Amino acid sequence: MLNYILTAFIPMLTIFIGGKTKESDNAENLFSKDYTSVLKGICCIIVVMVHIREGYTNPLQDAIGSFAYVCVTLFFMISAYGMQFSVESKVDYLKHFWRNRLLALLIPCFLINIFAFVLFALLDNNFTFKHLWYINDYVLVLLEYCLWFYIVMQLKKVIPISKSWIVDALLCIGIILSSLISFFFSKETTWSNLLGWRCERIGLIWGLLYYRLKPCVDQWLTRNRIQKIIIYTFWAFALGVLYLKFKTVYFWGEYLLKIILGLSIILWILLLTVKKQFGNKISLWLGRISYEVYLLHTIVMLAIIKVIPSLSSGIFILMTYVLTILISMGINWCSNKVVKQLRA
Repeated sequence: MLNYILTAFIPMLTIFIGGKTKESDNAENLFSKDYTSVLKGICCIIVVMVHIREGYTNPLQDAIGSFAYVCVTLFFMISAYGMQFSVESKVDYLKHFWRNRLLALLIPCFLINIFAFVLFALLDNNFTFKHLWYINDYVLVLLEYCLWFYIVMQLKKVIPISKSWIVDALLCIGIILSSLISFFFSKETTWSNLLGWRCERIGLIWGLLYYRLKPCVDQWLTRNRIQKIIIYTFWAFALGVLYLKFKTVYFWGEYLLKIILGLSIILWILLLTVKKQFGNKISLWLGRISYEVYLLHTIVMLAIIKVIPSLSSGIFILMTYVLTILISMGINWCSNKVVKQLRA
């Protein structure tokens, strides 16, 4: 019982704090900077659960962790939405695109790599120099999309395209192709890191489409909202049961059904929060360090196992959260200082 209480403590606290909102009369706050920041903070806490090491797991942790793929899909969705918003609202966005994007994505990565190198060198001298250049699979997929996004935007300049749907279609085709290549070939290639997150990367499409269709989607979300929440609750539950039964079925179950289930849960989340106005300081702060939490938590787990291997499941999970958040604060502070000095 104590393990379950300790396991649920940080996730429940995060949802409770993040869920403190004001009601709004419309959907203007949906996917605002504050909204996405709070969402990222909650998602990063859930993602930690899916990576808890064997020997420290429990049924509650496993249940919470099963939603991690939806959280990663939301990460990608937020990234695509933000990039599209920026390129269409900032005149010089593409001029400094690579400089700013690489700094934002890679500086935290390399600072965490340096921290891990020093930490494990002190603990067991089992960390090689190649680990200093390691880039997380999630970051690699974002870099892939950045490359495709930049190519399409430059193509738009060379070949004047007046219709936004053509640009959107090119971006979506690139994402779909990369997802399918990831599904069919990731197990047969040494480049599997570049082909990760085959279902979750479809969130890039959801972000792009939501940006393009925001007025229509927001109107749909707010109209007959309560009825839709009830319908999507049962619909997502039914799809979840189907996925558990057919997730081993090649392509249709393990790929297509998983994507549809993820989209259904995301729509359910949007229906629940469409009229909410997020913005308390603690939840916004957690959102700001969510990227570092995501990149750092597995390193913290390995360090805890090496130093105190005999912890119970609940204490291990709670300690992972506390240490990850504290260290992420320091990494975030350092990376912000560096990025601020170097970005255009």
